Amino acid sequence: MDKDTYATALKNTLTEVRNICPDISCSFIFTREGMVIAGDEQSANVPVEKTVNSFQSLMEKAATIGGLYTMIVNGSKGKVHISSVNDMYLVISTSKNADMTYVHSIANVIVPTVLKLLKSVAPTPPKTAPAQQLIVESISGFFVGDTVQVDEEILRQWLKDFKGKSVGEVEVEVESFGGKVVQCKVKAISDSKYEGKGLIRIPEKVARELQVNEGELVRIKPVKP
Repeated sequence: MDKDTYATALKNTLTEVRNICPDISCSFIFTREGMVIAGDEQSANVPVEKTVNSFQSLMEKAATIGGLYTMIVNGSKGKVHISSVNDMYLVISTSKNADMTYVHSIANVIVPTVLKLLKSVAPTPPKTAPAQQLIVESISGFFVGDTVQVDEEILRQWLKDFKGKSVGEVEVEVESFGGKVVQCKVKAISDSKYEGKGLIRIPEKVARELQVNEGELVRIKPVKP
């Protein structure tokens, strides 16, 4: 089973679950590396990447106490249920008065069963390119343009992840809750003295748009070629 078929099967499952339970506003599944595998039809209308990045920060902090497997956030307008499912995470957003017993059944029975069936066809989930956390190094000059620069090794890894297709653009997001996101062209670092240091060289114009300074962390994700 290829990646698109796997994702479509999960998307259809989540969409049908939402149709059955109107209290669910949207749902999606992402990997421990932060890659969104699939979401229902409504997930396209919400900032899922920001939710994933925020939850990943919590996971890193929770690692010191044995990990984080289930979390419920109660908001003024609704609830968000996040749970670990088969080495991935399921996010379900619901109305304020949703029946959480039913939501738990979806998270603990329905979705795991579907994933188990898919695993019998595809032994492992399709490999995706994980997001990268890098340190900002600003660059300036008349010919800099809007292209960010990363280590060539990252580009080579993405080339493998996408089966020989070169990644020409990335999403750059500030490492904070609600941080800004900018999509840019990407190329290998041109100055050898900056290679292998975990840096992303960002033109000053792009850095101002992101409201990020040198030395701060950003997360980058390849745009599927």
